[in-house]
Amino acid sequence: MRSLKRGFRSFRRHPSSNLVVVLLLFVCLTFSLSMLAVKLAADSQTETVKERVGNYGEVRSSSGFMMTTFEQEREKSEAERAREARGLSEEEELEERAKSLVPEGLADEFSRDPYIITYDKVLTAGVTVPGIENVELASMLDLSREIREGVEASGINENTFVFEGNTNGASASEFLNGNKELIAGTYYTYADNHQGNQVVLIEKNLAEENELGVGDTVTATISGEKGKGAELELEIVGIYETVEAERQSQSGSFATFNPAGNKFFAPLSVVQALNKTPGYVELGSYYFDNVEHTGDLQQAFLELSEGSEQYEFVTDFSDYEIISDPLQKVGKTSVIGLAGALGACALIILLAMAIIIGGRTRELGVLKAIGATDRQVITQYAVEVICICLVSIILATGATGLISQSIGDWLLSGSETTQVQEEEESSGPAAMMSRLTERNLYKEGGLFSTPSGEEEEADLNVVYQGDMLLYGILILLGISLLGMAIPVVWITRLRPARVLSME
Repeated sequence: MRSLKRGFRSFRRHPSSNLVVVLLLFVCLTFSLSMLAVKLAADSQTETVKERVGNYGEVRSSSGFMMTTFEQEREKSEAERAREARGLSEEEELEERAKSLVPEGLADEFSRDPYIITYDKVLTAGVTVPGIENVELASMLDLSREIREGVEASGINENTFVFEGNTNGASASEFLNGNKELIAGTYYTYADNHQGNQVVLIEKNLAEENELGVGDTVTATISGEKGKGAELELEIVGIYETVEAERQSQSGSFATFNPAGNKFFAPLSVVQALNKTPGYVELGSYYFDNVEHTGDLQQAFLELSEGSEQYEFVTDFSDYEIISDPLQKVGKTSVIGLAGALGACALIILLAMAIIIGGRTRELGVLKAIGATDRQVITQYAVEVICICLVSIILATGATGLISQSIGDWLLSGSETTQVQEEEESSGPAAMMSRLTERNLYKEGGLFSTPSGEEEEADLNVVYQGDMLLYGILILLGISLLGMAIPVVWITRLRPARVLSME
């Protein structure tokens, strides 16, 4: 107990020297704890990103296969195409129409992978709805005779609309991301898709222009069919509005036509029937458990498709990299800063204790001469070291709370600037095409829906976590033990008689 009291009194008797050490340690510890807080925040934010980005993928026809097919078709003459069409059986005709699609069985089988959490199947098609005019398309057809002839040659006219089908209306990408909102009626359900119920969702403005409401019906024409048997009567079960289009309308900037009103949503089985492609989908849409299993799923799909280059499994891993890379760079930078600051703390405490002990050689000699044991003297200096470190770390902890967020923001902005420069350097045609292909995903919009225009960005929220207290205690103990290295060596080797004889 006496050793403890002497240590505390010794700490108070030397305020000048101790203050210098405390200030130096305070600066280094503040930087250390700030780097530690940034590191913990970066790791936490990265784990949060993993839960919502990078865990989405699609099975679809590969871009390479699509390009090859396009080149082959372009080389054929109209006569060759007509001759081939006349010689096709019914099964071959279906296979030809579905050349750019994915077998539904393949999409279903891949969904059974243990890492897959939820999945959907999507098909879009251009469908003619007699009696309802596609205002946007009609405006395009009026632009020139060449455009009209080219479009109508492909079977498209002013009554053609986009039909998007999936297994459950509520899970369609545009309803999930908030681009569209149901305002009347109900969504079609999985049961509607399974049973082939002929129901549809229609856009609000299109419904108003044609005096249609929930419970009314519209007639759609099956692709390539003619006559009475080519028509499907679809019941309107819900009306939706496009959020951005509605805002523009209310602000008075709404255009003369509403491109958002040119899409119908229907059960997948209905769109398959209208497109005459039963058993085929445009893509399989999957959410899996974690971005870390992306490679496993890629390998599983490669084995499932037997290495076929016709289909591919693409994910939003590029989105994950865009968001997580700055956070990971901040984490690595903060580790380097933490190591440097802790090294400075170690050097400061060692030099300080060497100076302090060297200046108190006579005091140590007297204490040992009057009967104080090495353990008692060491305990006295241990208390003094702990007091110095404790004051420093308490002050540093308070300062960390004030500056750690600013340091984190500074490091993050530097990482994002570096990433932008790297992207500009790798912005060749091939790299650009690769990024466009990877990011053209159903969950973000892409070919099937209108993106929200809001991209998720890296966010670093530096807050004190429960681990900070534990790490602070460990740093305190580590510095204190290191600071005791010199007193222990000095005290155990000190001979009182030699010290006193030097006086």
